[in-house]
Amino acid sequence: MSYMRLTGYADKFGVHPGDTIKFYVNCNGPAEYKVEIVQIINGDTNPRGPGYIDKPIEASVNGTYKGRAQIIHGGSYGYVPDAKAFHVESFTLQCWIWPTAPKTHPRYWKHGAQGLVTKWSEDCGYGLFINEDGCLELRINEHRITTGVPVRDHAWHFCAATFDAATGDIVLYHEPQVVYALDPEIAPVETNLKVAIAHAPVPAALAAYVEKLAPEDPLARSSKPAGVVFAGKYNGKIDSPRICNRALSRAEIEMMKAGAQPGLTERRNSGPTGKLSECIVAAWNFSSGIDTLVCKDEGPYRFDAILVNCPNRGMTGYNWSGQNFDWKHAPQEYGAISFHDDDVDDARWFSDFEWTVPETGVKSRFYGAKLTTADGDEDFIPFWVVPRVGQETAKIAVMVPTISYMAYANEHVACNAGGAELFVYRVPIMQEQNMFLSEHREYGGSIYDTHTDGTGISISSRLRPILSIRPKYDHFLAQAPWQYPADLHLIYWLETMGYDYDVFTDEDITYDGLARIENYNVIITGSHPEHNSGAQLDALHNYTQRGGRLMYMGADAWYWVHSYHPGYAEKGRGIVTEMRRCESGIRTWRADPGEYYHQGTGELGGMWRFRGRYLHSVAGVGMSSEGFDVSSYFSRTPDSLDERVAWAFEGIGYDEKLGNFGLVGGGAAGLELDIVDTMLGSPPHTLAVATSAGRHTEAYLLVMEDFGFNQQGLDGTTHPRVRGDIAFHETPNGGGCFAFSSIAFCGSLPWNNCDNNISRLVKNVLDRFSMDGPLPAPPASAIKHRGRADYDPSPIEHQSRKARGEPLPA
Repeated sequence: MSYMRLTGYADKFGVHPGDTIKFYVNCNGPAEYKVEIVQIINGDTNPRGPGYIDKPIEASVNGTYKGRAQIIHGGSYGYVPDAKAFHVESFTLQCWIWPTAPKTHPRYWKHGAQGLVTKWSEDCGYGLFINEDGCLELRINEHRITTGVPVRDHAWHFCAATFDAATGDIVLYHEPQVVYALDPEIAPVETNLKVAIAHAPVPAALAAYVEKLAPEDPLARSSKPAGVVFAGKYNGKIDSPRICNRALSRAEIEMMKAGAQPGLTERRNSGPTGKLSECIVAAWNFSSGIDTLVCKDEGPYRFDAILVNCPNRGMTGYNWSGQNFDWKHAPQEYGAISFHDDDVDDARWFSDFEWTVPETGVKSRFYGAKLTTADGDEDFIPFWVVPRVGQETAKIAVMVPTISYMAYANEHVACNAGGAELFVYRVPIMQEQNMFLSEHREYGGSIYDTHTDGTGISISSRLRPILSIRPKYDHFLAQAPWQYPADLHLIYWLETMGYDYDVFTDEDITYDGLARIENYNVIITGSHPEHNSGAQLDALHNYTQRGGRLMYMGADAWYWVHSYHPGYAEKGRGIVTEMRRCESGIRTWRADPGEYYHQGTGELGGMWRFRGRYLHSVAGVGMSSEGFDVSSYFSRTPDSLDERVAWAFEGIGYDEKLGNFGLVGGGAAGLELDIVDTMLGSPPHTLAVATSAGRHTEAYLLVMEDFGFNQQGLDGTTHPRVRGDIAFHETPNGGGCFAFSSIAFCGSLPWNNCDNNISRLVKNVLDRFSMDGPLPAPPASAIKHRGRADYDPSPIEHQSRKARGEPLPA
């Protein structure tokens, strides 16, 4: 068993000088822990590099704090506070369901009954459930009535139950939407039970039930509502749930499928009239307010349900026709919400300490609250000090790819992917964080993971401990730093070389736009800015078109469409990000048909490339391949001698191997690679100044969006597109972009105390890009008409080893 006794998070990623940041800590076991604010400079413990480096910061919060345990109540559900109208004598419950895990193994982490529509707790009340055997079940107090028929997974079923208190008559309906030729008939279950409902003062729940009321339990304070503990978190879709206060006939149940609508007029297709309208307690319409965290009730009491832990909305309902694929165009066909027992949008912990960042004396840098105990426990809560717009302190700024950090947050692939060994060509080596997360699904997964029911995770929140955004953490893909700790290679280099710089996050540029970056001479990316918002890409485009300079320090950027969910605006900026994986791209899961549009913004998900925004158009290159065994190096091309860019190679010989060393795979060209392709958006004047063509193994494969059908020859030993291209191009008004086109690239910067040819190349570029005024004008001979196809598609430096007649690796 892995046991991390210290975990925590902050309420902000980026904090301005003068503002306050709050920290939330779970200290499960030790009586106390020590807090120290540190500037984090290097997070890689590789003995071939400088090792872990931080710098203590004088801060008012430094000190020792009393430990206390805090837990996450994972799993999504909806609830309505207790109200008199729910205290019925008789009732009808009904809904459509699409269960994804109706029956679980006894060793499953949340094995047990799943709530559908419930007003039940501790053998008091009533509700519809799926029981432990995967069968539909009605509960009235301690009594259970079941169909005894397993509910088919990944299929629509109409479910209803009626109870007449006067007669004791009960009818339980289970009606599959599709009945196959060899399916047995499922007759309604009819029985009699003379009992009065014992009502408990608990909320009504959708996709769960109330396990207990625990107002005095400190671990229940982080539930929502506080002190109310929910259990039986359902996996699957629910559509059109209803509660009525009498036993309806089958015909009336059919009428209630249409829901309720106020106003009695034939012109509005209004809801049920007469006696049926008198008995409605709640009639939720999940197709209304898809971009919110509220389930609208169209019944007379307006029992709008609050959604907890952000289940998926904009999901196809039982009546989806397959004609409309955007929920905004046919919302009535998107009346389903998909719930999961491991959803999480906010840990909801109580703050343990907070720090007001001084107005002066604390630079804009990477920081962390370092938590330690006397027993050797350790955790870091990362954050960034970001200057206010208009109060920049440097000419250089690092754009911290926090959306990408969130996309990979608490990734479980190392533990859950059956083909992980094949993917990385070795046995994955687990970190303590991997093992802890595999035992604590309530901490949530990454957007690369699937939920416990096998459906893809499309939502990621930063209001939880994110154990992958930590120094000293090696990712199983690289067996080296990845994302946050990998970006610290760049930070170490900037610090060692003596550059002054600011930092800002993806959420800062998304919300502030061009104003966030327009006063900097150069923007430097992280090693892997894969996930981006549209507003962020707009700002970068406007910046480079106005003379700004962009240094793209990695690969696989500008790939996936992301958006921040507007339902969390009151909690701050960038709380929850959303991504839907659609019909192309490198995917660990794919969204179902009709579910490609984001629930928060309504925009089409998937790849930016298939929104007409080619990756190559941002910095001149786009992703071509990936492989995770070893990294290689770059060689200069004749383009590097062009006077437009020759300055970047001052002090570097033409025949030098660029980056045949490094802390990530042993070289500068590795993991994921980008190339120049003018047909996919690289500006036609782009110079490919160095390449790794022909130097990769069979573990490196061409991205699937670049070929139409499977064939041999798609790996690094044969395919000419499996390579990385270092590239440069000018932008209008004296701007420019330099792309280094490899995730492993930054891992070569610290080598030999930053005294190496990769460091020299980056220094040459940064020194020129950070200078005031426009870049030197290109020679007059460079100004000419260029077609996108006016280039040799297979120059010698882009050919494979086999094509060049070189021996293949043994």
